[in-house]
Amino acid sequence: MHNTILLYLMLSLLPLTASAQFYTITKKSELIPGSGSKAMKNTEKENDTISNNVQSVRNDTLHINTPIKKKNKGKGQKGNKRTSLKSELPELTIPNLYAEIIQNRIQYPKIVLAQAILETGWFTSPVCRNKHNLFGLTNPRTGKYFEFDHWTESVRAYYTKVQYRYKGGNYLLWLRDIGYAENPNYIREVIGVLRMI
Repeated sequence: MHNTILLYLMLSLLPLTASAQFYTITKKSELIPGSGSKAMKNTEKENDTISNNVQSVRNDTLHINTPIKKKNKGKGQKGNKRTSLKSELPELTIPNLYAEIIQNRIQYPKIVLAQAILETGWFTSPVCRNKHNLFGLTNPRTGKYFEFDHWTESVRAYYTKVQYRYKGGNYLLWLRDIGYAENPNYIREVIGVLRMI
């Protein structure tokens, strides 16, 4: 009899434990206790603003008619195997970057393209030019920027280091919530770039 009661008690508590864990994982900022505070109202306004801005850039398809350009190796140049492989890789242009993002099956390619443009200052930053790092990816252990042999590796690294954690929902809010950038206006700036492209 005691075992039956204990079993019934455990089974009745099990769903509550599971739902509490699920609630913790998927908790939205609106559910935080003390939602009447001034800071919470600002967060709600910011979420509404971001959601409204996302609606305006909802279509995440960028139509580009420019052909993909590849670097040409000069006729008289001789190079080793590594140089010849690099010369067959595409140049860093917006159409090529967008195609590479799509090819790597990265979700929200237009947002990710806008992130790359913003992070590199339209591909002019030293981190982009010298380290081929398009997203400002840093090594968490050293705090230094990752260095890639070619910009296409940076796109693959974006997926393996950032986007693999994405489980759904508003992507811009998710970037903000994971602390992707230190700049508190980062999401607004990404939206600004989205409107330009």
